[in-house]
Amino acid sequence: MVDNLEELGEFGIIDLFRKSGFPPPEDAWAGIGDDCAVLEGPPGERILVTTDMLLEGVHFLRGGTGPYLLGWKSLAVNLSDLAAMGGRPWAAFLALGLPRDLPVSYLEDFRKGLADCAARYGIPLLGGDTTAARKDAALCLTLLGRVPAGREVYRSGADPGDRILLGRPTGESAAGLALVLDPSIDLPDPDREALLLAHNKPEPQLDLGALLSLGGLATAMIDISDGLLRDLGHICEESQAGARVELEKVPVTPLLARFAAAAKKDPLDPALAGGEDYALLFCVPPQREEEALEAARRDLGIRLHPIGTVTDDPGILLGRNGEWRKPDRTGYTHFRT
Repeated sequence: MVDNLEELGEFGIIDLFRKSGFPPPEDAWAGIGDDCAVLEGPPGERILVTTDMLLEGVHFLRGGTGPYLLGWKSLAVNLSDLAAMGGRPWAAFLALGLPRDLPVSYLEDFRKGLADCAARYGIPLLGGDTTAARKDAALCLTLLGRVPAGREVYRSGADPGDRILLGRPTGESAAGLALVLDPSIDLPDPDREALLLAHNKPEPQLDLGALLSLGGLATAMIDISDGLLRDLGHICEESQAGARVELEKVPVTPLLARFAAAAKKDPLDPALAGGEDYALLFCVPPQREEEALEAARRDLGIRLHPIGTVTDDPGILLGRNGEWRKPDRTGYTHFRT
């Protein structure tokens, strides 16, 4: 029995509500515990529902993320949850808690960023709520999405032997956050701007999620918000499986390598545990791995990155040159100091 939220942790809180008196209705295919809730929709469709909150001082710093980029990011991170289930966006609802001294110009720029992201991905804003906040701003977006019935992808479908693939390289967002927190890190301006953009303007992989869903290629999928290893751990937990990640196959971009050299860090640290990349991480049966790689190249012009294998044994192991070890850390954990 734990006594405080730090000990209980984010997923302990989720489990508290998941297991305590909130059974999903009969027409719900998934409730608490995945990237989206899944409800029965019109014939041939299911409805996805997701919500995400951004708190000033926790998820963004007013002086570090401009209002335009904050508007973009607040919507993009929700769209990434729809991508992780294989869905397409349908409608958005915005709730705002705003301090009374917030300049109107800030809110106008936030609206522009939100509107540009909505236009880019084809989702209307249909309503929400506003309230005054005593000090820090709070933003909460709820999204509805659609997916063909039976094509939604859960976290719980991975089988031992499945290959683990990454939709794009990770780590640059964490590097961007490091630059916000420590501007003294010595990097050329183009590199600095690119890393800050990676952190502040994520691109949800909606097209990849839909391709994997419609093709029946992914057995399990998640978007990377808390770190590659931590989010892989969610797939393993829901699938009652484990994973082995081959470190030499984890992609490190030249930009991330330059940051790591300047910051005197191992580039694999942000790549594995950095978070807020919003790339898709998914599992594919071994006999369909090449099909997934080719479909992504042919239809989307992107390269997927096979990085490991699902195992029977619980837990995640990292391997290099045939030697395996447990990770030192896996990513961001809410409520932990």
